[in-house]
Amino acid sequence: MRARSLAALILSCLALGLAAAPAGAEEGRLPAPPDLPVRGVWMHPGLFGPVKADAVEKMRTVLDEYARAGINTLIMLVKNTSGHVYYASEIGVPDPAYGWDFFGTFLAEARKRGMEVHPWFCVFPESAILGQVRQHPEWLISSPKREMVAAVNPALPAVRAYEIGLMLEVVRKYDVGWVHLDYVRYPCEPAEPFFGFDAETLRLFKEDTGVDMATVKARDTGNPVWNVWLRWNTGRVTVFVRELKAALAGTGRKVRISAAVFPDAVNARVMIGQDWAAWGREGLVDMLNPMIYTNDARLFETLVREAVACGGSRTIVCPGIGIGTSHNQNTPGGMLEQMRLSRTLEAGGVVFFSASSLAPPFLEALKTRQ
Repeated sequence: MRARSLAALILSCLALGLAAAPAGAEEGRLPAPPDLPVRGVWMHPGLFGPVKADAVEKMRTVLDEYARAGINTLIMLVKNTSGHVYYASEIGVPDPAYGWDFFGTFLAEARKRGMEVHPWFCVFPESAILGQVRQHPEWLISSPKREMVAAVNPALPAVRAYEIGLMLEVVRKYDVGWVHLDYVRYPCEPAEPFFGFDAETLRLFKEDTGVDMATVKARDTGNPVWNVWLRWNTGRVTVFVRELKAALAGTGRKVRISAAVFPDAVNARVMIGQDWAAWGREGLVDMLNPMIYTNDARLFETLVREAVACGGSRTIVCPGIGIGTSHNQNTPGGMLEQMRLSRTLEAGGVVFFSASSLAPPFLEALKTRQ
């Protein structure tokens, strides 16, 4: 009697569980992926390796698989956070492991498949202090205590000219229609905000504002003058984006700008000098990729809605979906739900971070199913 009652209870619970499960979940089915104009992925040369023959073979295999998964946009790293570059450069310092034109080869394979390629620059980090940066240590950001970080200072015109020069070199050497900006901000370590207090930066600030930072004792947001300092530094990053846009226009070609940005525009403007909401409003960039690396669907929805509003009618927004990051480890179902939310909120597409974690289960989920 007790055994029959227990069995009936178990069967009842199982039935309730199946009724509550999403449609198709009992068979492991996933919904069809939403149709979005941009379906992109951030990629690193390390995925393919430094040996050219092996790299080319893997490029062909990976890109064919991406084509079957509907991926049409490839954001390929051409300058990493150490400052090494992965193209045939006369300005920058190539990664010594790659004794061949990695980017040119990759671009040719992508073109065969009709894929859009954004050369991806980690703009201001220069952790290896290479080449021209080594010749100009004064370019590095230093704190009031003369602590230095391995990132160059956006407030310095020479720094902005150097980084823009690398981008123009790629545009002139290769038939690309985009330039992708990452780390287009001040560093967030060892603290936020971390702006430069070198003599030249302080001179430029005083020249623009009339304020001598040496006389500013209260360095907090309760002091109106400190707020002028925060806004001025944020403005230097925007000046960089504006200068890049003008320089690209000067090439005589239509080259657009995409930018990977922190997920919350309000905080990014103050804490890292990245006023990407203004870039969207002013049309300084053509695509914004807020990096919304979370498994929390409600938080993802909130941040995408805010980002799309910042883009307005001048800038398309394609949020970054974290597949495997330091902030989240996604699932194929979670990825599809974030794609669905992006489409519902009228984003222009999505970009996945990154190729190294876009494993077969995710690629299978991206394939169109009837």
